Amino acid sequence: MLAYAGTFSGAAVSHLKGGPEPNSDMIAAFDKLEEALSKFDDGPFFLGQFSAVDIAFITFVERFQPLTLELKNYDITYGRPKLAAWIEELNKIDAYKQTKYQQELGQVVSSLMPLKGGLGFEPRRMQKTLVGRLTHQS
Repeated sequence: MLAYAGTFSGAAVSHLKGGPEPNSDMIAAFDKLEEALSKFDDGPFFLGQFSAVDIAFITFVERFQPLTLELKNYDITYGRPKLAAWIEELNKIDAYKQTKYQQELGQVVSSLMPLKGGLGFEPRRMQKTLVGRLTHQS
């Protein structure tokens, strides 16, 4: 799943840059997350228990969820109960809450396309911060 993170983010970004309807690549990307979250029964996370895979994907999902809803009127969790439960469980983790992206949606939308990175955020920096906080919590 970690190797899929780049493909996933590319599909979601292409949807944000495209027309008003969800594109098939973006739908398939979120369906793949739902499928991956269904593989383990011992917890709501990608590998059952919280792992680096969750850290890799939440940095993208937490931004795409409000953006797709606001810009495209598309709820990424609709029909994806495992994805919805995963987001809900991650929001209960104190270390994650401390690193969670807090920028107002209007600021995100206004900064979307002019930046070279496309969405104007640094997921790798956030991943390192979250890993550091989780390490210190243990």
